[in-house]
Amino acid sequence: MKTYSDVSYEQHPHRDGWVSSSYSVGFPTSNRPSLKMKHIDGPLLTFRDGQMHWLTLWERFMVALGRDDAESLERKRRPNLMKNLP
Repeated sequence: MKTYSDVSYEQHPHRDGWVSSSYSVGFPTSNRPSLKMKHIDGPLLTFRDGQMHWLTLWERFMVALGRDDAESLERKRRPNLMKNLP
């Protein structure tokens, strides 16, 4: 069974600088992850491909201390996301 982190991304056939997979809509390779700490449902991390992850208490604590940011959390949660980009 494939998980989201096992997805391999390929260059989008009709858009330069975009990648896509069979699981998702294409997204630009220039996207960056972002944190929304005041989201109505709680702190939210948005990955560069548009998927979302609500932060755990430990992740919230580490962000508050300045030990983690959106990019480091993305590397921990989705290690294969950047590895599979062309």
